Amino acid sequence: MAKKVEIPALDLKREYDFLRKDIARELRSCFESQQWILGEKVTQFEEKAAKYLGVKHAIGVASGTDALLLSLRALAIKEKNKEYFDKKDEVITTPFTFVATAEAIVRSGATPVFVDVNLATFNICPGEIKKAITKNTVGILPVHLYGNSCRMDEILKIAKENNLFVVEDTAQAFGGTYSTKGACLPARQGSASGGKGKKLGTIGNCGAFSFFPSKNLGGCGDGGLIATNNIRLAELVRILRNHGQIKKYNASYIGYNSRLDSIQAAILLVKLKYVDKFNQLRREIAKKYNEAFKDIKQLQTPKPLTINHQPSTINQQPSTINYGHVYHLYTIKVTSGRDELLKFLNSSGIDTRPYYPILLSKMKAFKNCKIKGDLKNAKDLSKKILSLPIHPFLKDEEIDYVISTVKKFFKK
Repeated sequence: MAKKVEIPALDLKREYDFLRKDIARELRSCFESQQWILGEKVTQFEEKAAKYLGVKHAIGVASGTDALLLSLRALAIKEKNKEYFDKKDEVITTPFTFVATAEAIVRSGATPVFVDVNLATFNICPGEIKKAITKNTVGILPVHLYGNSCRMDEILKIAKENNLFVVEDTAQAFGGTYSTKGACLPARQGSASGGKGKKLGTIGNCGAFSFFPSKNLGGCGDGGLIATNNIRLAELVRILRNHGQIKKYNASYIGYNSRLDSIQAAILLVKLKYVDKFNQLRREIAKKYNEAFKDIKQLQTPKPLTINHQPSTINQQPSTINYGHVYHLYTIKVTSGRDELLKFLNSSGIDTRPYYPILLSKMKAFKNCKIKGDLKNAKDLSKKILSLPIHPFLKDEEIDYVISTVKKFFKK
């Protein structure tokens, strides 16, 4: 009897086997130093991450969710001189993402305002952002979903015109790049200036990253990072991550126990050296998928943003030259038969999942949040998207099996 094929969406065991010696060396160093929370390893990682991203400050925190929350809390203090935003303060974001995005907005005191996404890239639409701005709008929180960049030039232009902050949710896009045309936020807000090939998460006021194990740069537990060029914002984040203390045993703000630990930092130091290589392997797998699926009329393959043509309206199509997508997930749109394809692939041993089947605007937790527009694209995508296995250690025969199984389904 033939052994059943099993292809997981992610294989961290293969990654660990590849990095085993380097990780063991770094962990030994942690045990010898006996520095477990913050400490030398965290400092080393923050410095190397800042250099990699091209920012002045990179601050390690306990999770990607905390990275979003602390960014917003720090902005409330810096911009409004208040510990929390008011409920009337509005932050515009996408309903088509993970829960943490809107959760952080609510926990910071503000109200999420959900607007529609572009049908091709799945990311928040600048045109819809512009329509949603009111006298109560304080910021924009774009999500670089699946590793694909949002249309940051237009988002920054809107922010500058309306004196809004921009926090980039870069949880799924570590190492992704964006070629700006030069738009930037006011200097007082401490944004990065425009320039060719800027790293995602360094373009707005700050960027929030997640090091959850499944991410392109992932630890062996929870972890996160905030990147910024603004010294005051960085200072506030460092205070907030350590119980709001400026001096030990004396809290100036209501803070958090959100310190990155040395074990995670040690592992991330190892993986950071390989992140560009691993991201390129993801791109090569995506290219194989794209080529294989191009003639299946029921499938829409990922549409990365490009330098020459980037969509600003909800239905506009980008061109097909990829310059920065890092394919945290390889997500296709199935125009008909999504649920049937999902069942077929899973029954064939291919770990396939829909990210995300329920819009945030439909969740009970966000019943008091605001919606601008009909969200028709986001609603459509939630019923039709599907993510196929993609990771740096996916074998050629596994890629071929995924491709042949998808094709087999559509030939039925």
